Amino acid sequence: MSLRLRLSLLVAVLNLGFLAALTWLLIEDHRNSIQEEIEASHRVTVQLLGNAAQTSPVFGPAPTVMVSFLQGLGRVRANDIRLYSADGVLRYSSPPSTYKAGRRAPEWFEALMGPRVEATVITMPGARIEIAPDASRAVLDAWDSMTAIFLLGLAFVAVLHTVLLLLLRHLLRPTEVDARRLVRTTQELAENREVMRLIEAGIEEERKRLSRELHDELGQSVTAIRLIATSIARSSEAPGVAQGAGKVNEIAAGLYDSVHRIVRELRPAVLEQPDLAAALQDLGREWRVRHHDVELVLDLEGDLGDLGEALTLAVFRSVQEALTNVLKHAGASSVRLEVTRGDGRVEACIEDDGQGASAELTVSGHGLVGMRERVVALGGSLEAGPRPDGGFRVRIVLPLPGDSE
Repeated sequence: MSLRLRLSLLVAVLNLGFLAALTWLLIEDHRNSIQEEIEASHRVTVQLLGNAAQTSPVFGPAPTVMVSFLQGLGRVRANDIRLYSADGVLRYSSPPSTYKAGRRAPEWFEALMGPRVEATVITMPGARIEIAPDASRAVLDAWDSMTAIFLLGLAFVAVLHTVLLLLLRHLLRPTEVDARRLVRTTQELAENREVMRLIEAGIEEERKRLSRELHDELGQSVTAIRLIATSIARSSEAPGVAQGAGKVNEIAAGLYDSVHRIVRELRPAVLEQPDLAAALQDLGREWRVRHHDVELVLDLEGDLGDLGEALTLAVFRSVQEALTNVLKHAGASSVRLEVTRGDGRVEACIEDDGQGASAELTVSGHGLVGMRERVVALGGSLEAGPRPDGGFRVRIVLPLPGDSE
């Protein structure tokens, strides 16, 4: 699976997770609001009709008085009121609501959002009153509100995902025309040192640009998603919402780590300042973390902090390629890296205790050939071969123009 596809899938999962968490948060908020509204309305209605039922016999036959009272009262919001005589005959039923008449939310949504409030029965001489909560209008309001917010959020997520995909395509997909041009130019001018130096500089500049764009654009977008998810998790009292937001944050953190690992591989931060010693020490630390089963001994001598960008990059990338070859082909248990400055030159020696040279190292554009082209472009030399006591050695020598040592 390509890097662009992996990043696209991760961004899609993050966007959908964020939208799902937002939807669930809205459901919880609306459900709690409907529950509180229906409970309060039902409680007030029961108190009102209970008092009326107690005082109605004073003014005449209780059923007749209550029917007259209820007809004058009309519909009480979020309650269906029915009055039955002692023989079970329906004497009064509250009129239907005119608010958004003829419309109802889907049944599954009403079942999800409906409050848990039981009907109340008030008895009186010769009659009884049934007060049943009716949350259909409140649920319909919640449905209309959430539908609008969900569609708006879906549109936002779609636009965000599209923008990120276009950005990734722009950053990570070289055109076939550019690739063919680079191959043709490299083949035609491979012997020209100046051209090789420019090519290497262009590659490093492109790596720098890609790492910067990934860090600034995609990194900031992922950070924003994590902040939103953290805010949702902290502000919601519903366990499901907090768990969903935490999952979104966890996925975003994984994507953030992947992006930073790619950025470090493209352009180690220490190379922003041409300090070869710092760059190699950072490479050694990363090696020990990722390849703890292969011992790396690092020996640096002389002032390696001011060699210039071109020379620093040449030594660093060559050492990086040599160590990669050790992992791929040598089967070594230990490797030693010595870099020294003296006598107007910089010398790097990489030795391992593995199985010796591999034919795969001589493939054009990879391994020793690629390293040799880089070194020769700066007027240096590269020697490679098996060690007398076993293992393999790569020795790189680069001149220091204008060095006084």
